[in-house]
Amino acid sequence: MNRQQAQDLIASILEIPHDGELQVTLNGVERLGTRFNDCAVSQNVLRQQATLTLGARLGQKKTSMTINALDAPDLIRQSVARVFETCRHMPDDEEVMPAPGQVLDSHEFAYSETAEAIEIETVGAWAAEACKAGAAAAIDLAGLLSVGKMFTAYGDSAGGFAHERHHRCDYHVTASGDHGSGWAEHQGVSIAAADVVTATERAIDKCARAQNPEVFEPRSTTVILEPQAVGDLMAMAFFYGFDQRARDEGRSAFSDNDRPLGRLSFYSDPADSAFPAVSFNGDGQPLAKSTWLDQGRLQQLTTSRYWASKQGIDVKPSPNNIILSGDGVPLEQLIAGTEDGILVTRFWYIRSTDAKTLGFTGMTRDGTYRIENGKLTHPVVDMRWNESVLRLLNNVAGSGAPVATGEFIAMAMPALRVEDFHFTSLSN
Repeated sequence: MNRQQAQDLIASILEIPHDGELQVTLNGVERLGTRFNDCAVSQNVLRQQATLTLGARLGQKKTSMTINALDAPDLIRQSVARVFETCRHMPDDEEVMPAPGQVLDSHEFAYSETAEAIEIETVGAWAAEACKAGAAAAIDLAGLLSVGKMFTAYGDSAGGFAHERHHRCDYHVTASGDHGSGWAEHQGVSIAAADVVTATERAIDKCARAQNPEVFEPRSTTVILEPQAVGDLMAMAFFYGFDQRARDEGRSAFSDNDRPLGRLSFYSDPADSAFPAVSFNGDGQPLAKSTWLDQGRLQQLTTSRYWASKQGIDVKPSPNNIILSGDGVPLEQLIAGTEDGILVTRFWYIRSTDAKTLGFTGMTRDGTYRIENGKLTHPVVDMRWNESVLRLLNNVAGSGAPVATGEFIAMAMPALRVEDFHFTSLSN
């Protein structure tokens, strides 16, 4: 749905008689996807879906409802009446804020003509080629290749409107052998056949290297974290800790910590070429570049409109992407410069242990290797770890260039060499 079509539809909904304030959000996606396992395609998906979310506000009462029909005027009219009727029964909430009422330009940083031109037959063919590569290597492959062609639009009865088209391409593949596995991905707003080949070959190579792992007695040691592992931690840290209200209320790692966190910068920018994103949030607030850490020094934290109004400070909406800077050192050089350590492909089963230190625990997965005298010598059995992101950032001794990663939020993360990383036990 283009901008004019979305604007016309939202305008027609806002014209439906209603009390109070109405917010309208449209989301549409055409999803092209191919799943495969055991080196064979198992499912092709071509799905088109659209949703309409109606938000009603009556004073300090607010609620919302979602339907999946954009071309049913009677249903939409009934839904507007129903959401306001429900709203009348909601308790008052002092944190409810009026609609922003801003008209925003369409930047479409995350729109890709390459992705828009991809057809389901192409997705299936790329996945089939990946399966052939796995079969030729006698390694089982399982994964998903997905292309999402999307639009998001927002409007409110205060006069606000925003609309953008955007894309999200996701290829992740697990290669499994009898005694070890490897994993790789390609993330971004576009994808090409070469990207699928590169990720597939990387997963197969990691799997071949991961067979018959040896026990590394868990201890604190130097680690090299690949970008996905860094993103696993930084995404958790951001959503658990980078909040101004939590800081002001004494619940944050930043409540009593003004010390620099290493020397890397951590920021969000919908226009960043490494992994661009939609330039407005769910209630029509514009998103610009926001620097959270500038060379390790805290600059700002996400701040809701309610908390900003209460504290008399600037609003800082939650972003649609997060990016950690890096020094651009190739992964191979980070490995070559490590005398004694562990290479980690990615983490899983991460849980928070201490919000005040941004402490987390989890396990390694799908490719964990011993580094000795600057070389990968053998795979090791996966391990559990306990680590504080505050400590981790202060212990960064080298970094790569940010690359696109992330399952739930767009991220661009570098590989990191981190000293004194805490492994605590074997995980299997």
